[in-house]
Amino acid sequence: MKKKHSSQRMTKKQLSRKERESRVRLWLLLGSSLVFLLVVGVLAFGAYQEYVVKPASPVATVNDVVVRIDDYQRRVLYRRFDLRALLANLDAQMRQFDPSEESQQWLYDYFQQQRQQVEARLMSISTLTLDEMIEEELVRQEAIRRGLTVTDEEVQLEIESQFGYDRDPPIPTTTPITVTVPVTVTPAPTVALMTEAEFQESYANYVGNVEEQTTFREEDFRELMRSGLLRQKLSDALGQEVETSGEQVQARHILLGADDKALAEEILERLRAGEDFAELASEYSTDESNKDEGGDLGWFSRGSMVEPFEDAAFALQPGEISDVVETSYGHHIIMLIDRDDDRPFDEDVVEQKRASALQILLNEQMNSPAVERY
Repeated sequence: MKKKHSSQRMTKKQLSRKERESRVRLWLLLGSSLVFLLVVGVLAFGAYQEYVVKPASPVATVNDVVVRIDDYQRRVLYRRFDLRALLANLDAQMRQFDPSEESQQWLYDYFQQQRQQVEARLMSISTLTLDEMIEEELVRQEAIRRGLTVTDEEVQLEIESQFGYDRDPPIPTTTPITVTVPVTVTPAPTVALMTEAEFQESYANYVGNVEEQTTFREEDFRELMRSGLLRQKLSDALGQEVETSGEQVQARHILLGADDKALAEEILERLRAGEDFAELASEYSTDESNKDEGGDLGWFSRGSMVEPFEDAAFALQPGEISDVVETSYGHHIIMLIDRDDDRPFDEDVVEQKRASALQILLNEQMNSPAVERY
């Protein structure tokens, strides 16, 4: 007698249904996996955009070099922190003075004026910081072109100097003194020099406090010091290249008010009729700095006067008198005394040219297509 099998074979219909169920489970599994991968991808892309792309995005470009937005944000926070600390310091100093006391009023007013200037900078900190970073990049690129560098040791020495530490203080020298009269003045106590340990502690506290409150890191602070030193080196290099002589003129002028054009025209007619320029300047000019010298302005170069005045003066030949020239100061009549195509500049003029050489270069480039702000 044959035994019956414990299970029967599946029919074609059952097999077909089982295959369909398997395929559905497979598609559901693939679909779930795809959705999971898509969600992970979206999150990863968002994280990549937020933590990689966005921080590296340009807030400006300088000759195609990017000023990164994360660097800019840290610098803004640091500059705001720095200015607020300065405001607190000014407030502390102002509290030491009584504005109702006449002898202290001018000091109180001075600190009040300083405070207003700091508050104005604080209000414009975003724009000022961006300009600062653009200028730093312009300086860096020009310094590279000239082969100027700043070493890590120079940065360290500058930081030590900023914190009042001198690793090689001068050795005091004593001079024998013969006392011939009784000493009645108590010598002031010698101020103890900062030790290296004190500097290290002060520096560590400062950078730690700054990073905690602004995210501005120690490496950012060191690069800021490096930028300042590089700027000074470039300024010195450009200062050595300024011209120490050039075209200059010596002129007299008669200055009248903005509403005195008719009087200026009348004086001009009198000058052309032969009256003495110096005498009329002494009588009518409102420029108190030179009217008693017959309006003599001395020698000056281009860039020393407002543009309309300068253009008129340099267009004259010795002995010639200009038409009435209108400037923001009023109405001028100019007489050229002499001119020299290559006269040495006064030392103060040369120093001014040296001091402003870098800023003139930066102003030109800041407003050029090389700089693009976003």
